[in-house]
Amino acid sequence: MDERISIVTPDHIELDFELAGLGSRFLALIVDALLIGLLIIALVVIAIILGLGSIATAGSMTAGSWVLAFAIFAYFVLMWGYFLIFEALNNGQTPGKRWTRIQVVRDDGLPVRWRESALRNLVRAADILPPPACIVGGLAILLSKSGKRLGDLLAGTIVVTHDAQLEPTERASRWGAAWVLKVEKGRSRHGIILGDARLHAHQIQIIERFLARRDSLPPAQRHTIAWRLAFPFLAALGEDPLELAKRADRFEICEQALKKIMALADTTPERLVDTVAEDAADAKRRQWREFSHKIEGFERLGQRSLWRLAPDELTGILEDYRNLACDLARARSMGRNSAMVRHLNGLAVRAHGVLYRRILDWDPSSGISYIKRFPMAVRSHLAAMAISALLLFGPAVVSFIAVQIHQELGYDLVPPAFLDFEPARRESLHDIPSLVRPIAASSILTNNIQVTLFAFAFGLTAGIGTAVLLVFNGVQLGAIAGWMTAKGNGSSLWGWIMPHGGTELLAITLAGGAGFMLARALIAPGEVRRTTALRRVAVPALVIELGVMVMLVFAGLIEGFVSPSSIGFPARIAVLAASLIFWIGYLALVGI
Repeated sequence: MDERISIVTPDHIELDFELAGLGSRFLALIVDALLIGLLIIALVVIAIILGLGSIATAGSMTAGSWVLAFAIFAYFVLMWGYFLIFEALNNGQTPGKRWTRIQVVRDDGLPVRWRESALRNLVRAADILPPPACIVGGLAILLSKSGKRLGDLLAGTIVVTHDAQLEPTERASRWGAAWVLKVEKGRSRHGIILGDARLHAHQIQIIERFLARRDSLPPAQRHTIAWRLAFPFLAALGEDPLELAKRADRFEICEQALKKIMALADTTPERLVDTVAEDAADAKRRQWREFSHKIEGFERLGQRSLWRLAPDELTGILEDYRNLACDLARARSMGRNSAMVRHLNGLAVRAHGVLYRRILDWDPSSGISYIKRFPMAVRSHLAAMAISALLLFGPAVVSFIAVQIHQELGYDLVPPAFLDFEPARRESLHDIPSLVRPIAASSILTNNIQVTLFAFAFGLTAGIGTAVLLVFNGVQLGAIAGWMTAKGNGSSLWGWIMPHGGTELLAITLAGGAGFMLARALIAPGEVRRTTALRRVAVPALVIELGVMVMLVFAGLIEGFVSPSSIGFPARIAVLAASLIFWIGYLALVGI
């Protein structure tokens, strides 16, 4: 993994970003995990208080049941939405990332939006494999030149360091501003004059960096560097290098000499930097400070403060940004690692994020509503959907027949809870009391959505994880159906499954298809790079997964309230038929 990445913006400005290291990202993950744990504890406490309070107020257990159902759903949102929501709303930073001073940005350097945050975080399940070791994500970061985990590859994002406040040593010095003015006037080849010696900008930058960091260096290394830096200029400063080499305090004198050089560079630019006047250098620094204060104001007050500007004020801000970009290009003649360049680059990065964060990528389907985009995405990738259906229903049919023929296989394939299960009645497996149905609906809903999220995310394992998940669920479904049928309880099983099963199984099939869309981009990208192929299918796959979540909301409500009810077989068949007709018609006809 490289330590730095350069991005050329659409307005042809080159910005440098320092990539976040694996250690800082892992530390941020630990901090966020601890915070999630605290939030879960708080959620449990709040649920208990509200549940008991609602029971006492309403005099009924029903209110407490709804509180618990909401708590289950809130827990699901917390586990899957913590990173997504924080990064989308907080400039690409979770609390852990903020504490470790890193942030997520798009490949073009702009802040992430809801789409990028959803893509990189809804597939987090693939990056944490094997849980909780995160080996897959860690290896991806180490092997990628830009430090991308699988979610970053899909979303088109990178994780960079974020220094909200510049250290004093990172700020623009007066001599540095004078140097930029020199370059602007076409006289960048001259350095500062010190007696008979001439110092170039890169030499002054080295001295400046050493003085800023010398206290953190081991004594031996500090003395060696001070001697080597100061030796060429000792004579110009009135010291005899040969005599000084014999003195015990030579290293302290060398550091004093380096301080004199920096003091001269900072205080008398008109004498040391040819004809650049001191007031011009100060004016340049003042211009940068004022622009920095404006950007800080926009960052603090939000994007709407930028929208409220009059046209001439907005034009002035953009002009200041262009001037800053030109100064940054001139300052790079000092070297990319100079304090001046780091200062101006950091300011340009912040301004770029503030001024252009609402720029939208051109998307041919951007004018189409999501109600139409969902079925259109499904129809555009029917091959992936067919593979998913084959891997789900094929093993289900095989295991159903196998258990019917060899019932002893049921003891290996059927979960223990179903081996001696006695249905509640002929029309349904379960007789869930109305008091518990909100809890059941919430639990079923969140569990099913989680299954589809896994099927979607595991597509980034080249489809292996998605295939294993579909085959496992298909084998289990078929084995349970075969066992219950062999025991004479088939009518109860199908009576339970029919109301919600059509919607639920169709949703799982579509989620698996979305996963295989990602897998195909990895395995067979065609004539483009794998990252490009992933980006092309990322949005359609996300649209399908979001549509699947909506489908499972309906399926969860039906399974929690309708399936355990006392309605008869005709009504259950009618619910199944109506749901299948609706979804098939919707997916086949809407958006044509």
